[in-house]
Amino acid sequence: MTWSPDNAGLNQLCLILQHAVSADSGERQQALDALETFKLEPQFANYLCYILLHLDEMDELRGTAGILLKNCILGSNVIDLAYVKSEIVRGLCLKNKFIVKITGIVITALYSNYYRQHREDPQGLLTLEQLMELAKDNNEGAISALSKMMEDGAQFFQLPWSNNQVPISELITLFLKLMMEGKSPVIRSESINCLNNIIPLECQELSVNLDALLSNVFSLASNESSSLVKQQICQCLTLILQFRPDKLMGHLQGIVQFMGHLIISTDRNDNEQEKVALGACEFLLALVSDTSIPDHLIQPYIQELVPLLLTNMVYSQDEIIVMEASNDDDANSEDKDEDIKPVSAKIQKKNDDNNDDEDDDDDEDDGNFDHEWNLRKCAASVLDILTRIFPKEVIETALPLLREHLTSDNWYISEATTLSLGAMAEGGIKYFDSQLPALIPFLVEQLRSPWFPVRRMTCWTLSRFSTWILDDHTEFLIPVINPIMQTLLDKKKGVQEAAITSIATFIENSDPDIVSTILYEPLLEKFDECFRLYQKKNLIILYDAVSRLSEKCDFDEDAMKKLLPHLLKKWSTLDDNDKELWPLLECLSYVSTSAGTRFAPMAMEVYNRAWNILCRCVELEAKSHSDPSIVVPEKDFTITSLDLIDGLLQGLGYDSKALLFPNHDLTMFSVILQCLQDHSHEVRQSAYALLGDIAYFYERQLFTSDFSKTIVETIGNELIQNAENLEAVSTVNNAIWCLGLMAHKIDLGQYIIEVSRVVLDLFCSTQLLLPSSVLENLCITIARLAHFHPEIFTHLPFGTGVQWNKWCAIACELSDPEEKTVSYAGFVKIMNLTDFNSQGMPSDKTWELFFRGLQQDVDISILSEDLYALAMRLPEHWQQLLMSSGMF
Repeated sequence: MTWSPDNAGLNQLCLILQHAVSADSGERQQALDALETFKLEPQFANYLCYILLHLDEMDELRGTAGILLKNCILGSNVIDLAYVKSEIVRGLCLKNKFIVKITGIVITALYSNYYRQHREDPQGLLTLEQLMELAKDNNEGAISALSKMMEDGAQFFQLPWSNNQVPISELITLFLKLMMEGKSPVIRSESINCLNNIIPLECQELSVNLDALLSNVFSLASNESSSLVKQQICQCLTLILQFRPDKLMGHLQGIVQFMGHLIISTDRNDNEQEKVALGACEFLLALVSDTSIPDHLIQPYIQELVPLLLTNMVYSQDEIIVMEASNDDDANSEDKDEDIKPVSAKIQKKNDDNNDDEDDDDDEDDGNFDHEWNLRKCAASVLDILTRIFPKEVIETALPLLREHLTSDNWYISEATTLSLGAMAEGGIKYFDSQLPALIPFLVEQLRSPWFPVRRMTCWTLSRFSTWILDDHTEFLIPVINPIMQTLLDKKKGVQEAAITSIATFIENSDPDIVSTILYEPLLEKFDECFRLYQKKNLIILYDAVSRLSEKCDFDEDAMKKLLPHLLKKWSTLDDNDKELWPLLECLSYVSTSAGTRFAPMAMEVYNRAWNILCRCVELEAKSHSDPSIVVPEKDFTITSLDLIDGLLQGLGYDSKALLFPNHDLTMFSVILQCLQDHSHEVRQSAYALLGDIAYFYERQLFTSDFSKTIVETIGNELIQNAENLEAVSTVNNAIWCLGLMAHKIDLGQYIIEVSRVVLDLFCSTQLLLPSSVLENLCITIARLAHFHPEIFTHLPFGTGVQWNKWCAIACELSDPEEKTVSYAGFVKIMNLTDFNSQGMPSDKTWELFFRGLQQDVDISILSEDLYALAMRLPEHWQQLLMSSGMF
């Protein structure tokens, strides 16, 4: 394109860019201010592009211009891009590799932003063709740019571009050719990476070429020496396994052997080779994790895989050197912020104990507390899952190998053996049973090892056997838990972390009776000591352990004296913007609930701060909608503040009303309403939980008709928009639960028809696959809605034998006695108003489910009159059974 810059403007911009990276802060700020003015110039992007492409021997300046150009393209202030679009590809042909790399970044930005919105622009297709031609000529910059473009949005190349041309087929053909014929490992590996980003699209264009892709992959697997290419081969096979496993089943033996060879032949002290081995192990993890692959296809490889996995759970030589050099005590050294695992709020659930979409993450992965995914962690994960599928075969293969190493003089062999036992614990517990009486004392002894990695790993492995101990072998509880409690005060912070995590797991897996009678007092003593010793990082895990303890038993005066001063001292030292407040707020919410009225003396102070944080978050969120420059606090501040207020409410009961609604001030409701409009599922989840408890604990007069109408509409919208959203399961559960509590206390009157229609559309649907927890809450809420208005549910869609049977099947399994009683009370009201003559009598199967559920955990006295009235309407044999049951 015939465009050239004005020399004066070019010189001025160069000077500004030089000053923008100056060491002098004043000079740097002046330059940045001048840049803001320059950005308003229509030709700003063109000037930056010209500097990037043409100012030889000024690499730093060109690099700065390139990054600025990329930011401008991704922003919204670019006015003229004509020169950039037509000239930028030239940068890929320069000899300067740094400028080639920056050019690739700019091109990627063009496609991820501008061309994505303007596919009709012919320059987009023209530039793409230029990139493809350069790639054919083995231009590494071009193929790297194409690779980044595929990562950012491969799906957009399936769509029509200018002249209705769809580029995807031509791109696939090019990548298939270059993965074999590329002259450098970069060309070959990036070509495979491009295809790896296309595989998940499951497009027809790749499907017809899938055999050719596999043929290429198998050919490269036999001959390729480059680690870069091998990494991409592993990723390619893993993706094909995920999306088209049928294509690999006939080749599984060769693939498994190939992956095993990559792992065995790896020099784990070589970073690139380690990545290859990790990619190979990730294929094995995908293979054993895929429930659609028949077990019998995996079983033949157990003898081959188990020794391989065990070997790679030993630290590498470089890691061993680092561990041995860092074995000194560090409990008194202050944590650095960068060493602390990112904090996040542990979201409190309401009436959602069986959340279908939550994984149990209490085990801290494989116990390797470096929090970094690596070959060792991956191997442990494969062994864990493999043991769950084939416990007998894995244990029989592994134990003879592990016995040789249990008493090894090398600490790293002993540590890896302990990790292996932990990885196999849950899946192989049945086959470990005869070994554990001897194995547990050995593991406990390992807590005295002079090497901190052994002590650390032993804590985790013992926690993996906690269910075995707690379920059937409680004679081991004290001999195991006491040494772990002693390890809580270890002089190595990493061991403290493992110990407190292990203790939290034991608490979580214990019955409340065991916690309150055996563990409670010793844990209070140790937690008190831990609060005096622990630094920031381990305090976060200690908060979680305290929370779990408070869930299992009510905190007494002793707990308040030992634990609360530590929590409140920390509370007083943290700023309102400190992220360390999140776990502390969450912990206090559990403690306040458990302590009940014992928390009253400090309730006002704690509530006022939580309320102020919540109001600030909500206010800034609202202002940010009209002023994008406002920085909104992270959502966890809102979530944990809501949870703490809810914890105070649950602990103090009705006495908390003076905190939440002083002098009948209803500001709390307006704040909750704003939280219910938040885009974050977790914020809405906690807001519904708080609102539901307000409805449960306080009098109905608090809910004005206008507020009730708004809330009912909000809940209706929540259910309509998010019932099928797996990420919002807990939020939907809380919304349904909240609606039920309101409906049971407040006559929703004119809103009942509309909201019941939404509830019944979900419950009665044959198209939706709802989680069981949502169905349970719908079942309970239908009954609560029927408290005032049973007539709404006597007709379609609920008034059918199919729906009655479905309701009874769910209600029969409800575990909470109060909710079960309320549910049956509401259902009986519905049945008493139903016209069986016109709608038919419920089937014998339905009555059987009804009576089975009624006989367990239901307070019959609450519904005896309605139940007697129903009995008079039953078929004679059911009537006789009911009258003889002793319920009346």
